[in-house]
Amino acid sequence: MRPAAFHFPVALLILAACRQNQPPRADPASVRGAEAAVVATAQDTGTFAGTTGVVRRTRAPGAPPAILRAVRVTDEAGYDRVSFLFAGDSLPGYHVEYATRAVVRCGSGNPVSIAGTARLLVRLEPAQAHDERGNATVGDRERAPGLPAIKEMKLVCDFEGQVEWVLGVAAATPYRILEAAGPARLTLDVRHAR
Repeated sequence: MRPAAFHFPVALLILAACRQNQPPRADPASVRGAEAAVVATAQDTGTFAGTTGVVRRTRAPGAPPAILRAVRVTDEAGYDRVSFLFAGDSLPGYHVEYATRAVVRCGSGNPVSIAGTARLLVRLEPAQAHDERGNATVGDRERAPGLPAIKEMKLVCDFEGQVEWVLGVAAATPYRILEAAGPARLTLDVRHAR
């Protein structure tokens, strides 16, 4: 049997070796900063796999509608970006897909004509683009930015807790969805055709 004095140094060596394999601890603020940098880098690369399929996220039943405050459209390196900005920190549910049939306005059922060879639908629910008096909270409900991917966009529904935009795009290229809070923001990137 080995003396106890031998076991103690061996135990210390094992403990030291185990601690070397653990990542260093960082304070929460620096971790949040690092995560933000990773997200920003991922967003700004211009290359992403994306999807041409349906992307959806549901929100808990009974949640109050998110109020759409602004919609911003920009041309980035390799993709066009649409940012939907909401009041507060909560995002609505969403359903994004390329349309396979004619797009119509939700109240009238009238068909919507839009520039581009494909139509990308963005439905936000529960959401609204008006205040409690019925005044629009978003100006420019029809836009023709004429960007490489996004040619035109129109608000086609703002009724009974549903807001829907149709984007006329140059081609049915992959897109991706990014979420952010404080304030709530839903970002849609549509890749430029190659």
